[in-house]
Amino acid sequence: MTSGVIYENAAHQPGGGGGDAYIAKVNAEGTALMYATYLGGSGDDMTEIDPGGNTSFGNIVVQDMQVFVSGTTTSADFPTVNALQPAFGGIRDAFVAKLNATGSAIVYSTYLGGAGSDSGYSIAVDGSGNAYATGVTDSMNYPTANALQLALGGGIDAFVTMLNPEGSALVYSTYLGGSLGDQARVIALDFNRNVYVVGVTSSTNFPTANGFQTAYGGGVFDVFVTKLNAAGTTILYSTYLGGEGADAAYRIAVDSSGNAYVAGRTGSANFPTVNPFQAAYGGGTLDAFIAKIAP
Repeated sequence: MTSGVIYENAAHQPGGGGGDAYIAKVNAEGTALMYATYLGGSGDDMTEIDPGGNTSFGNIVVQDMQVFVSGTTTSADFPTVNALQPAFGGIRDAFVAKLNATGSAIVYSTYLGGAGSDSGYSIAVDGSGNAYATGVTDSMNYPTANALQLALGGGIDAFVTMLNPEGSALVYSTYLGGSLGDQARVIALDFNRNVYVVGVTSSTNFPTANGFQTAYGGGVFDVFVTKLNAAGTTILYSTYLGGEGADAAYRIAVDSSGNAYVAGRTGSANFPTVNPFQAAYGGGTLDAFIAKIAP
């Protein structure tokens, strides 16, 4: 065993790399381990942090007791099953995997990446079992289909990718970014399967539409919040959210009316506020922020 992780009823044994991802299920009382499995190859495989060491949220989803997970791998022998992309693409790839309800088998597992560096940071699943993955890529040949943005915009872009329930085909897959650095952090869905993506951007030409903040706020980076229609063909809205400092978002939730709730951190004394509980910057290096965006 590697990394001191126990594996029971496991879909996959240790990959032998520098670090493997793992998935564990604990019973409702917290008294027993129902299953625990490695997920990885001979390189580095991770779901909990991105390669830069930043915490990643929302990269595991449970539906009908089946587990969907996204992450990042440098393993050319990452375990793939019924894969859309069975071969390792480049320096590092994103991956999407689905385990059965008992954790004893991989339903599907696939690479997602091109010749450069691709990282999967978050995943969402709709009621039909379609999986929606997001993250970052600097690959000029990241796999696209029915794309809103066909080409890499700059140094690194966000990506938004929808896989069919079998994991065998891309429903759509698109770049999302401007001419500098753009990183998606979290993805969410509403009841109409519209997709909400939140991240950070340093691009002054990040694609915006119907946004309340159409201009880059300044500083090192701004938050972006982007809503795509269910087909992934249209930006319903896309807006900056930030001031003159460094602003980053790490969470999003969507209510039944389509309001989006975004949370993160800001170093901007002029971060945009509306109807605030706390109107002024508290001081120090960073403040938390919470923002609600109309549908």
